[in-house]
Amino acid sequence: MLNSFAFAVLPAYDYAPHKDCKKAFVPMTQAPDSGTSLTTLRQKIDDLDTQLHDLLMERARAVSGMAAAAKAAGQDVIAFFPDREADVVRQRVEAHEGALPLATIEHIWRDLITSCNGLDQPFTVHLDGSGDLLGLLDLARFNFGFSTGVEVTGDPADVVGIVAASENDLGIVALIERAEMPWWRGLSDNGAQIIARLPYLVHDERPADTPGFVIARMVSSASVPEIHTYDARWSGVLPGRLMDQGIEVVSFHRSAQGVDALLAVAADLSEEAVLTACQNAGAEPDVLRRVGGYAAPIDVEGEADGEFGFAPDDLQES
Repeated sequence: MLNSFAFAVLPAYDYAPHKDCKKAFVPMTQAPDSGTSLTTLRQKIDDLDTQLHDLLMERARAVSGMAAAAKAAGQDVIAFFPDREADVVRQRVEAHEGALPLATIEHIWRDLITSCNGLDQPFTVHLDGSGDLLGLLDLARFNFGFSTGVEVTGDPADVVGIVAASENDLGIVALIERAEMPWWRGLSDNGAQIIARLPYLVHDERPADTPGFVIARMVSSASVPEIHTYDARWSGVLPGRLMDQGIEVVSFHRSAQGVDALLAVAADLSEEAVLTACQNAGAEPDVLRRVGGYAAPIDVEGEADGEFGFAPDDLQES
């Protein structure tokens, strides 16, 4: 249960009475720099708002038209195209300039994409109740808008189970380095899979920055992720030199039976190449299977992002 916010009681403002309150207010009619009248500028803003609204409606009709065309052709209507959606946001990042914050642009397009997709394929987002719930809720609202239903579920395994049993629902699982359970064992080719890693745009002081994975059951078969994720298991210790082989240990769970790890690897490496890399790092896993993938997050400021940077001693301790 979430605790309510506690606000301190602040003293009232202590202003001295203003004795001269009868002076008439004279509105500014000219913009201070350009000389253009404020009335003209307000009219321009109104005209732009009208154009924006018309374009939004046109975009929604185009998305619905695509869904209708797919149905007419006997194809499944897919609600999520992760690589396409990532590419749309990437294009907006590359084209962005001006004073409007980049986070605003990202949120507008994320909300727009979700709202349009949800017109023909409504869905609910299920949150990992064992994680930072406020952080995950921010993550859900920032990326999937306020018109999408959100439900809190018990733990990551519950999220995986619910999404696997649904047709269109999404799940958000908190990305925690030392997982309490190897929830990724429940992911499969014909069930729920990882389709995105959030946040997608990485930069300082961004809103909704809680790390998490988006999982879904139905994605386009044409989707080609840049990063593959793998369920890997060792009966002994986890090799400590995996990162030297270009393999990111996203999360791991240690038990009496050994170590489970969720790995992230560049998509241009085959499964055989990943096995070879594990061997070179110290040990081939007993189990290695792909459980999804995602578009590589964009580091807006050009610094290291995303990787937890586990030390070998952290991974191998008993």
